Amino acid sequence: MLHLHHLPNSKPGEKPVLFLRRHWLAVLRLFFFALLASVAPLLITWLLGQTMPSLLYSTEGSAIGSVFLSIFYLSIVTFFFQEFIDYYLDVWIVTTERIINIEQHGLFNRVASEMHIALVQDVTAEVQGAVATFLDYGQVHIQSAGETKRFHFKNVSHPEQIRNTILRLAEEDRGREDSINHAA
Repeated sequence: MLHLHHLPNSKPGEKPVLFLRRHWLAVLRLFFFALLASVAPLLITWLLGQTMPSLLYSTEGSAIGSVFLSIFYLSIVTFFFQEFIDYYLDVWIVTTERIINIEQHGLFNRVASEMHIALVQDVTAEVQGAVATFLDYGQVHIQSAGETKRFHFKNVSHPEQIRNTILRLAEEDRGREDSINHAA
């Protein structure tokens, strides 16, 4: 469970409602790409063995091949690590008071922004494709009148439910603010 003392600038009475990350299919795609890229050097080695075995089995060819393979596999691991960090640290938090958008861009660049829930003017849920429809994941776009014109939740599970939850919270917050303003 998400605790509010971890959230920046938490307000009294604020409660977390949604804690979102991209759909698990994003990680599966990373694994598939890394596996596919890992097989490519084996295929190239096999082709070289069939066409130019003297190059492959010579001392110089073996040393160059070892260096190339080391660099190649290190690049795959580095790419996978960076993409996994980007996946894991991209977080969207919806509370009763605000929406917090934390996005990781590369290893050392993080952007965090927030929007008060009452500023939400429009929320759009978008599901494209057969796989996304079957697994129920897609995009959620949140439009406001404030400085940040649009928040974009990328590849999140259950986008229609998220849309409905955000719209309900925005209406409830506007209702609370209206009742406070009428009481004053």
